[in-house]
Amino acid sequence: MELFLAIPDALQACPDWVVFILLPALEAAAAALFTLLGGRRAYPAVSVALGGAGFVLLCSRDALSAAFVYGGLFAVLAALLRLLFFCPTLPGRKRRTSREERIYQKFRGEPLAAAPYAAQPAFERCFGEEAPAEAPPELSHALSLLQKLQREKLTAADRLEADVLMRSVSALKCRTLDETERGVLNDCLASVLKLTAKYKL
Repeated sequence: MELFLAIPDALQACPDWVVFILLPALEAAAAALFTLLGGRRAYPAVSVALGGAGFVLLCSRDALSAAFVYGGLFAVLAALLRLLFFCPTLPGRKRRTSREERIYQKFRGEPLAAAPYAAQPAFERCFGEEAPAEAPPELSHALSLLQKLQREKLTAADRLEADVLMRSVSALKCRTLDETERGVLNDCLASVLKLTAKYKL
């Protein structure tokens, strides 16, 4: 209880230079430091704390009207000192990044390095070294005969056989034929010749 009673006496014993010189000087020093070193968001809290301390010290001396005038003048001083924040920061000082920028920098990571060159598999043709520019003569002859047969009035069985032969011969176009495929082509050509002889083409 005695401690609480001693607080008003201690406040009344505080010299006037603390209220009118020290507190405004601390306010100016805080504004200058926050301008140069950053941390401007803390400036309002510091200003309220210093202005409130001066207000309480004047109220303890039963000078309520002077306390309000002091509070108003201190607020004006704090607002004027806040104009320092529009001055550029120290050269070479890194600007404080926002939280969003820090998160982006963290998860962006380093740029991806170029992938090492992977040797591509050797190109291999599926149907030999190079496809011929033109179909073999016997293949072209077989196709022309089959086209003539398709224009004729064939029986159902012969038309079906002609369609099968057309598909088989067409599958051999634009490719280099091996021995097996040449045998297939010769068999197809023999069947085509039988059909053309049957219909006297």
